[in-house]
Amino acid sequence: MRLRYWKMAADELIDANYPVEKANHWEIKCTVEEHRHFGVFWYRYGTPYDKEPVHGLCFYHNEIPLQMVQEIAEFLQSKTGGKILSRKSRVFLQGSDEFSDPRAIANLAKEVSSKFNVPTEITIEFEKVTKEEQEKNSFRLPINKMLPIAGPD
Repeated sequence: MRLRYWKMAADELIDANYPVEKANHWEIKCTVEEHRHFGVFWYRYGTPYDKEPVHGLCFYHNEIPLQMVQEIAEFLQSKTGGKILSRKSRVFLQGSDEFSDPRAIANLAKEVSSKFNVPTEITIEFEKVTKEEQEKNSFRLPINKMLPIAGPD
């Protein structure tokens, strides 16, 4: 089964204990103002760019000044490497370091929050979660923020 944990603070994720190979997507959403936001994200299987997936971290932006978009791209590139590619409201860091461990995600959320003076919310999605792992909360994530996802793994 697939599970999504959403609207978590970095401190709720930092002590999680899940098999990193079960994480297939995470996002750090950052709110600048009511309708102005950006989000840093990663997909295990790559993010679509035209018809081919790009592997590495990405971010999207909504009504963010171009100068800030450039600062976010440069900041993430300094942390994870990769070649910067832009496509409308998305920026890809092709070939950047990829990670799905809870400490790395939580630490990146804290760094982004501090650097850009924005609150953050973390969402992480898992695949191939067993019923036992879910029932025992073996990932050590907030149960009240868990959302089962219907459909195949």
